[in-house]
Amino acid sequence: MSRVVAENYSPSRDSVSPPFYTMDFNSSHLHPSLSASSASATSPTLGQLLKHVGDVRREATGDGSETPVHQVLELGSTNLEVPRSIPFVLSFNKLTYSVKARRKFKFNRLGAATDTDPVGGGSLFTTTKTLLNDISGEARDGEILAVLGASGSGKSTLIDALANRIAKGSLKGTKTLNGEVLESRMLKVISAYVMQDDLLFPMLTVEETLMFAAEFRLPRSLSKSKKRLRVQALIEQLGLKNAAKTVIGDEGHRGVSGGERRRVSIGIDIIHDPIVLFLDEPTSGLDSTSAFMVVKVLQRIAQSGSIVIMSVHQPSYRILGLLDRLIFLSRGQTVYSGSPMNLPVYFSDFGHPMPTNENRTEFALDLIRELEGSPGGTRSLVEFNKSWQNLKHSRNGGSEPDRGGLSLKEAISASISKGKLVSGATNNDAISPEFNGANFCKSSLERDGSAVEKVLLKFKKNAGTVRDSIGCCRGHWVYLSYNVLEA
Repeated sequence: MSRVVAENYSPSRDSVSPPFYTMDFNSSHLHPSLSASSASATSPTLGQLLKHVGDVRREATGDGSETPVHQVLELGSTNLEVPRSIPFVLSFNKLTYSVKARRKFKFNRLGAATDTDPVGGGSLFTTTKTLLNDISGEARDGEILAVLGASGSGKSTLIDALANRIAKGSLKGTKTLNGEVLESRMLKVISAYVMQDDLLFPMLTVEETLMFAAEFRLPRSLSKSKKRLRVQALIEQLGLKNAAKTVIGDEGHRGVSGGERRRVSIGIDIIHDPIVLFLDEPTSGLDSTSAFMVVKVLQRIAQSGSIVIMSVHQPSYRILGLLDRLIFLSRGQTVYSGSPMNLPVYFSDFGHPMPTNENRTEFALDLIRELEGSPGGTRSLVEFNKSWQNLKHSRNGGSEPDRGGLSLKEAISASISKGKLVSGATNNDAISPEFNGANFCKSSLERDGSAVEKVLLKFKKNAGTVRDSIGCCRGHWVYLSYNVLEA
């Protein structure tokens, strides 16, 4: 499997972790290209060394593909060291999104028209409605950022804005990853988006569904056996081992539970192990236990080195303990941004102390709804949040995590070399702004005819089910094709 590595990277020796295995590179064992380079330079580059390791393992395995994960090397004759994990920080500043809506008029008895929606902006027949107003925050790898708020507060809109699912030019503000502006093409390669609705083939089992996604999304150079290993590892990560051979099912045919369906939907989108994962209300429609299991899976995904950003309507007390950062929205404005542990102190300073045994999120959401119904609205809470954030930044001094002096592309390369981002792009394509997703889509559809044939055979064996589920399958085919194009 193709990997991208950061060449000519030599971090501090003090940060080296114990190697998984040791290989002694002498001049007689090096590849001819490396021997030539060592004659003209003091030491070969890290990229050349890892390429040599892949060549040797291809000769040993004979399957024509590289090892799935590059191991850490201890080089006796060189001073090069393998790059350590680099923290990723996704920051967004002053995001503002407005749409134009048709102005509503009401005619009185005299026939005169009066404006029933006196919102500023727009023209005579249209008005401007602000869905997001000056939203700022950050999300880090290893953590879960949850966006909370009542219905219509802008949760899904903020997730779409961060995932670049809003038309260009209509969104104002900046989005950066590790301090560099995040390009749309780059974000498509390193991220995944899980929609609120589950679109799955009802006649396929859990394992067959994930294998079908692997055939489409994993690299062409990856062997069938390694794709199957990736699917088995994902089933373990999602906690679906007992349901692996169970069909998905639908309204007319019993299958997996609602929580298991949601975890399968998440698995389809994280089959390539993205660096950034967006989810639109993944716990919607689930009972408390199923919702907790879904968020527990998301916590494991975050701890594997991913940034997880999701919207949630009203989390339970147990789910709140799994979340690392919260953003409360009210009518498109931020009323709180920070850790769940700081909620009691925040509202106490605001003048509304939180009872000891009260659920923190329920208390916050109830107070926000109460303020929304008051004459002044949540303006006082919005202003208090701004002053609170300024005070917190002044105390912390705006400290940034140590990134080892690497650029964004170098940090992504180092992450890929350690096993992240098993995308369908090649090494250079994954971090190149010239990457063309249409070419990848074409090659994927050409090479995965066998996967489609297997699904059609499954249709044939379940002729009665096909007639009831053909609409769902058409929708899922369009969904899969769209995701391949987005990749």
